[in-house]
Amino acid sequence: MFNSIKLIERNMRRNLRRTILTILTIALATFIYTVLVSVPASMDRVVKDASGTLRLIINNKTAPWEDLPARYCDDINKMPGVAACVAITGWPATWRDPSEPVFGVGAGPEIGDVFPDYALTAEQRAATFREKRSAVVGEILMHKYGWKVGDTVTLRSTDADHMEMTFLITGTMKSKRYPNTFLMRRDYLMAARKAHGLPDEDIAWNIIVRAISNDAMAPLAKMIDDHFANSDAETRTMTESDALSSGLSAIGNIRAIVFALCLVVLLTVLLIAANSTVMMVREQISDVAVMRALGFSRSVVAVLLFGECGAIGLLGGIIGAVPALWLFSGGITLGAALGGNGALWVTPAQTVNALTAALVVSILSGVVPIIEAVRLPPALAFRKVV
Repeated sequence: MFNSIKLIERNMRRNLRRTILTILTIALATFIYTVLVSVPASMDRVVKDASGTLRLIINNKTAPWEDLPARYCDDINKMPGVAACVAITGWPATWRDPSEPVFGVGAGPEIGDVFPDYALTAEQRAATFREKRSAVVGEILMHKYGWKVGDTVTLRSTDADHMEMTFLITGTMKSKRYPNTFLMRRDYLMAARKAHGLPDEDIAWNIIVRAISNDAMAPLAKMIDDHFANSDAETRTMTESDALSSGLSAIGNIRAIVFALCLVVLLTVLLIAANSTVMMVREQISDVAVMRALGFSRSVVAVLLFGECGAIGLLGGIIGAVPALWLFSGGITLGAALGGNGALWVTPAQTVNALTAALVVSILSGVVPIIEAVRLPPALAFRKVV
């Protein structure tokens, strides 16, 4: 076994430049593949995590893109099965330039009761009450822009009014479901809108309700929609996971696009690796003939050649997949790709998936030339070009 490994290593150094270039090509493709396959996995993770939150999302039934009166929470809080209710008003903005988007969310103090997974500490809540400009920012968004608690940040609206607002970051949000959120006081947002001459109606993009139990969710959703039926703004209530799934489907079939790109990456690597393997086998055809003449079986020779292909693929896979895991294991914001929800995480499972793909593609690239090489009689191998 040791001699075989040593022989494989020596053959890999026969044409070191080509071997290194092939490894680097596979590494780059593996890095891209690892990140790509993590996109649908991250989307599934966001939706799956939301299935157990006991939250209901309430939108405008007639036109989901229009607003709802925030006062609806007053009636909803009186309904049986309600643990908490909060009105949410979004504020799409940018930081220093348009390439640095920030999705601002204005909410009242009830946000901590509706989103206990935000894990807002008593100190953060107290700071929010003391400072009207306070903002609690998602962990990934903080890391992306290099912010820290105590920083003063000025954001600019993406709307035509280009309204600017200044915030004091008073806390970091630990939620893995909404790590890109920029949470602000809703009364501060509405006051700024009014000061800029914008409509000052008590509007909310949506209303979010947390039920007291899983069994209460379906009856509560029906009760809410029935209560506001025939009103000026009728409601459509759905679970948080259904709302996220609907939002993701609205931006197109990302899963199919990602898988298509993965297939293109694999086929490209297969062709490059196959070309490299053909040249490798061609250089070693005389060695194959000598080994066969000395009594080595076809299977032993094939194992050595496939071992070289596998070693190249494994090295390339490690060089490509491990940095992807190191860079993105903590998550990275995807912005509009996930509608501001969740993030892209590269997990050990996706890393192993990419390593396996690199190894399999590299071995498959050698099937045809290696089989042809080991099938040649030793006497003909010296004159045969594979």
